[in-house]
Amino acid sequence: MKKYYFWKAKDGSKLSFKEFLKNWKSGIETINPLQKIKIQIGGTRIMLIGLFLGLFVSIYGWKNLWWVGIILIGALLNTGVQYLGLIQQRKLLDNAEKQFNEPEEPQDNSPQKELENGDNFIASAKSRTFEPVADRQCVPARNLKSKGV
Repeated sequence: MKKYYFWKAKDGSKLSFKEFLKNWKSGIETINPLQKIKIQIGGTRIMLIGLFLGLFVSIYGWKNLWWVGIILIGALLNTGVQYLGLIQQRKLLDNAEKQFNEPEEPQDNSPQKELENGDNFIASAKSRTFEPVADRQCVPARNLKSKGV
């Protein structure tokens, strides 16, 4: 019996089904989280289009298909929330990848800063503002208001 090959490798050689599955499995295992999210977003978009079309058809035949419309509305809401979550994850991973790829600049980690006019200020971690510090004392920013500084 003649062996049929449906798949070809990148180099042009023919692959059997087992060889194809082996290559596919190794490719799937090396996927990164950002690629995974992008694939999920594409699939969710297709699902949303299908749900909208199904809802349109069920509204057109509402007399007989009202129960399908109710199910599709629920599925549409659920899939819409899933889509928004995936978009948020993609933005988060995009930002993380950008920060990972940017070279780090040395930063001054001391909370006390000196301005051009010589005044000293301390950074408040909560409000991200600078508040004056009397006599170069390191006083937590939350205590400054109560001391009247």
